[in-house]
Amino acid sequence: MTKRARCLSVISSALNLSFGMVLVNLLWTTATAAQSNHISETNGDVAPLKKDTPQQDWQLEEPRKTALDLLSPEEKNITAQGNTDTPSQDKKQVDPFTKSSGGQLNIQLTEANSSTIFGFGTIIGYPDALNGPTRTALDVPQQETGLAVISAAAHLRQNLGANNGFLFEGIADPKRYGLDFRYGNSAPALPGAFAVNIYVSSARSPAYENGEEDVDLANGNVPWVNRFGGGLQYAQPLATNLDGSFGVNYQKVSIRDAAFTNNISPEDELGNSLTFSEDGQDTLLTLDAALLFETTDNSNEPTRGSRLRFGSSQSIPIGDAQIVYNRLATNFSQFIPLNLFGFTEGPRTLILNLQGGTFIGDVPSYQAFVLGGTQTIRGFEKGEVGTSRSFVKATAEYRFPIAALRILKQDVGLGGSLFVDYGNDLATADGVDGNPADAREKFGDGLGYGLGLSATSIIGRMRLEFGLNNEGGSLLHFTFGDRF
Repeated sequence: MTKRARCLSVISSALNLSFGMVLVNLLWTTATAAQSNHISETNGDVAPLKKDTPQQDWQLEEPRKTALDLLSPEEKNITAQGNTDTPSQDKKQVDPFTKSSGGQLNIQLTEANSSTIFGFGTIIGYPDALNGPTRTALDVPQQETGLAVISAAAHLRQNLGANNGFLFEGIADPKRYGLDFRYGNSAPALPGAFAVNIYVSSARSPAYENGEEDVDLANGNVPWVNRFGGGLQYAQPLATNLDGSFGVNYQKVSIRDAAFTNNISPEDELGNSLTFSEDGQDTLLTLDAALLFETTDNSNEPTRGSRLRFGSSQSIPIGDAQIVYNRLATNFSQFIPLNLFGFTEGPRTLILNLQGGTFIGDVPSYQAFVLGGTQTIRGFEKGEVGTSRSFVKATAEYRFPIAALRILKQDVGLGGSLFVDYGNDLATADGVDGNPADAREKFGDGLGYGLGLSATSIIGRMRLEFGLNNEGGSLLHFTFGDRF
């Protein structure tokens, strides 16, 4: 070893010895301070060191920085991109069946975290681009009934792990029967979810009822619209507050003289066509889209904000009838806090709603827009005002609290409402195949107004509304679910 190397070795040894002495001295000082200030350890947590004197009050706090806090923004970005061992906890999983309950009836008879969920009501929300017996493209899911009619809907959901499952829904009342079977997959590798369904339904259509004149089938029976079909959809968030569903649907539509029969009727008793096909059976293949833009404070009981629904259905000509149309419809609601009056604590809300729609191309009568009923113009029967190619409708409704009740250990909010509805078919009734509105002498436009009583609980909203109309009539509506 050279003289220079020996000198460097001596200096290094001296530095190591000095560092060791400093470290030992620091540890001894820390231990002495801990003993004198009564540091206690319990379950690995160290009590803060305090000193109380008239001149000084100080304590040692736990460090608030982590190792990630010490990185630069560029280093953080590199770290986040490289961390692919575990899935992101920020990704919001899209449910393949539901988006928003919309206030509809939903009585769960099983535990919420169970893999098998059964209950009454429908859990399919909006936006939804699949056809089915419990909803149409733009309707808020709800069950509209008369006071003398019992309408029952039920659902059974079986989850198959975290990402997929089956859903079975059924609905029945004297004017409607239907079954809907779905399979859904939330597609972990994608931002959305897939769903596929097959369904069957049979219902009396308001397009053929409730005018000034009764027009039935040649045998005197009321027309029933029978549908059998299925479809595939993909749904995902598109932007902040914007969700969309896109799908393709196939259905076979026939007009029959009863709910459960093979007797097909292509014409009514006056010879007006009910289907495009001469044999009374139409085939429809459609590309469908449904969008929901929502800024409300509560999706089930909104008191402020807005909600916009938009739907489009483009038919592709197949089968003998070669039906071609594009159906466009929109539904906009604005919720405004407005303290006019009320009888207890609770929200007071003015709701302004505007709806409109039109067909471009062919208009099968069973697909046409209908006016009248709790969803459009209260005080009229469903479909009593019009069956048309196009329409506009406006509503103003004020909701106020009446009482807060406790029933069967559940909180129930009792509320009231005052409303005005107006709708117009824009003189487009004759654009519908067979012109069912003219044959039944429907009004074409109508004004309804009245008051309502609602009860809101964990099972959804129930509404009892009494409406008067400008034709001198009145009607009492009872509904599960909301209309906005």
